[in-house]
Amino acid sequence: MTLFTPQGREDPYPLYAQLRETAAVLKTPFGGWMVTRYEPVDRVLRSAAFRTPRGFREANDPAGPPRMDPNGMLTLHRRHWLLFQSGEAHTRLRKLIMKVFTPRAVRALAPRVEGLVTELLRPALERGSMEVISELAYPLPATVICELLGIPAEDRERNRAWAAVTAATVDLQTCSDAQLALAEVSMREWDAYIRELLATRRKQPAGALLDDMLAVEEEGLRLTEDEIAANATFLFLAGHETTTNLIGNGLYALLRHPAQLAALYATPSLVENAIEELLRFDSPVQFAPRVALEPLEIEGVQVEREIPIALMLASANRDPRRHDRPDELDVARVDPKPLSFGGGAHYCVGAALARLEAQHAFAALVASTRGIGLATERVAWRPSLGLRGLEALQVTLER
Repeated sequence: MTLFTPQGREDPYPLYAQLRETAAVLKTPFGGWMVTRYEPVDRVLRSAAFRTPRGFREANDPAGPPRMDPNGMLTLHRRHWLLFQSGEAHTRLRKLIMKVFTPRAVRALAPRVEGLVTELLRPALERGSMEVISELAYPLPATVICELLGIPAEDRERNRAWAAVTAATVDLQTCSDAQLALAEVSMREWDAYIRELLATRRKQPAGALLDDMLAVEEEGLRLTEDEIAANATFLFLAGHETTTNLIGNGLYALLRHPAQLAALYATPSLVENAIEELLRFDSPVQFAPRVALEPLEIEGVQVEREIPIALMLASANRDPRRHDRPDELDVARVDPKPLSFGGGAHYCVGAALARLEAQHAFAALVASTRGIGLATERVAWRPSLGLRGLEALQVTLER
């Protein structure tokens, strides 16, 4: 079994356990390395000796993903995505974006998130059934990020469609040439839309994230229009993808462990800790790519500069060296401390928002039902290796 098979995607954790026990650092079939255990993964995430690999391709440059068109709109956006920046460029861009993506701003969204969850759940509760991904896990974060960015309500479905096409190319290992070609078309449309919206906002600010990105300044420097347009698409993607998978994977895990779901019903105040445990148990992001800036050692293994390194977050989260009973779900677990949002300089900028949305979603499900049941014998997992999420999740809701 490998991660590339349907069986591997359905349950990669036995394979992760084998890899972890084989070695902390292993050579991959693709010529790179993977780090499997919690402590070294955590250490590399926090180390300034590593950076994220380039996720775009320059003209006349063999580095970067070989199938990417160096002159394409997808490349233009990926070139400026915070995810693929490093060093001083990353520090500057992250500092500017974080000025308008603060924990305080996220906390202020709580009433809106709560109201939106109630609105999304209402028809499902009346029916007594729900398809979790399309009715809650996706529209909740997608709507929140649209409102946060300042995308008008009448344009949100178009933005969601562009994002869905682009999201398929985030994991370049599993996307097809046809998906890349379609993403180029979508990104040209999306880029034109964002720039037109920015032009309008320069004349008529509306107090949203796009307006703040236009105005933000640090030591006399502002974001360029290319940086704003690109990171608007990046924040849209990052703002819903992880949360969608967290809610879907998390509820599926609880349904397969009814004692833990019962514990959450009995003690709703466990919801915040439960989110951390669900992140640990079945991470929405399975690995984080890195490269070393210079030759160095990881756990006694010599790693050359610029060689791809996969930090196996999902494997590390179940490392028995860090957690007792790592393969058991325990919503009351003390200090789950998942690595699912990364760490160090590249710690996910949307982590606080993802947690807030998931907490309100699970709290509302528990508060508004007497029971939740799995309404399907089998589920289908999306084909991506790096982003783990369900295609759909049918459940019954008992009031």
